[in-house]
Amino acid sequence: MNKYYTLFFSLFFLSIYSQNDLEKIKDKYQSINSYNLNYNLVVSTLKENNSVNLIEESGIMYGNNSSFMIKHKNMDIISDGKKIYNVIHNIREINITEYSNNNLWNPINIFKNLLDRLNSSIISYDKDYILVEFLIFDLNKVYKFFLDKNYDVFKLELITTGSKSKTTVFLKDLVFTNKTYNIFFDHSNYENYYLNKL
Repeated sequence: MNKYYTLFFSLFFLSIYSQNDLEKIKDKYQSINSYNLNYNLVVSTLKENNSVNLIEESGIMYGNNSSFMIKHKNMDIISDGKKIYNVIHNIREINITEYSNNNLWNPINIFKNLLDRLNSSIISYDKDYILVEFLIFDLNKVYKFFLDKNYDVFKLELITTGSKSKTTVFLKDLVFTNKTYNIFFDHSNYENYYLNKL
């Protein structure tokens, strides 16, 4: 009988603990206006049950709401809130698409997805971190947020369902500010690049 009481109280206190964490995560991320961060990106796949890294890059990212700039060695991604410009340096090509609220790389959207789906059932604990994990059906992606004891996200994993690929983003120096960034695409910065409207 004692083991049932122990189980009951363990679940009870875990529920209170996760509810407390839930409120603190919401408080931290619900009013993000702008951000600035450095990151390392790793795209990997499974081959014969071993993880193989396909891409390893580092870069910087900053922005506000629907406007953002991502810069790394092989590609820049620029959003002015209306269009997204994927600038691919090695082939000197710029792919232009319409802006979407589901854009995978906008941190504002990433944290909005986190807050919209946040509940105590998707929070789990390790001795070193808090894990928040959920599936976004229309993107076919599992999001895994790894938070430290101060509720700062230090790692994000994006896993495409039914695929062997995984994108891991290690966040460094993430700062939320009230600064307004004036972000726009200037074609003169990319002379002799081919414009490809998708």
